[in-house]
Amino acid sequence: MYNLKNKTAVITGAGGKYGIGRSIALRLASEGANIVVNDLKTKIKELNNLRELIIKKSSDCLVVCGDISKSKDVEFLIKKTNKKFNRIDILINNAAASAKFDRVPIISLREKIWDNIHDINLKGTFLSCKFVAKEMIKNNNGGKIINISSSVGKDYVKENYGAYSSSKFAIRGLTQVLAKELGKHNIMVNAICPGAIVTERTNNIVKSLYKNEANLNKAIKKYVKEYGDDTPLGRLCTTEDVSNLAAFLCSKESDFITGKSITLDGGKNTD
Repeated sequence: MYNLKNKTAVITGAGGKYGIGRSIALRLASEGANIVVNDLKTKIKELNNLRELIIKKSSDCLVVCGDISKSKDVEFLIKKTNKKFNRIDILINNAAASAKFDRVPIISLREKIWDNIHDINLKGTFLSCKFVAKEMIKNNNGGKIINISSSVGKDYVKENYGAYSSSKFAIRGLTQVLAKELGKHNIMVNAICPGAIVTERTNNIVKSLYKNEANLNKAIKKYVKEYGDDTPLGRLCTTEDVSNLAAFLCSKESDFITGKSITLDGGKNTD
């Protein structure tokens, strides 16, 4: 549908078995893009498996492990990408902190947990945008940056989501500032805000939301039903929903869209 041939896309946080990063990587590969997938070293097996799937789609793929909350790791990611592909056209900031110990009231939230959430979600996005945007400006070919925010960083503030929501709200603010600053370089910056979605992170989210439910599978079913029934379309957002929108935002068809935070919630909020 979208021609991304000869484009190079860097995707952070792509090591989840059922995650958004994985889905976007496969979708952009199917559109012809060269793919660079990043995650922590603990995700190397999943990243290598993803690389094999991407190569089967006739796209090239590079695996680069690193912590995007550390500038030296982000610079290493860019160095390895340039060495192999000599360009970066697309950046997908998908890496996010695991949901578990942060799902408590603000007055009970430990400073260490707050810092961890913001280091990965916000600082990691900042560092990736900073260093990749420099490369895009130097190459003078424009580019697309997509930051993965959340509906709880836009429309659905909830109790016990203080660290996560604030980091995702901040990503949207960062997106808007970058769109203003980078537009003159033909670099478009947008954010995607998925609603409730089932990925490998769901287990920890469900455990924090349904603490009185001993059976995890039953808790997941409650989560899917409660949040799915609350949308006009009667289901949760999927990773494919996100990757479909990401593919559009990476294509020439979206060249006049920048600074936007697009919610994927099945019509739950119609503002």
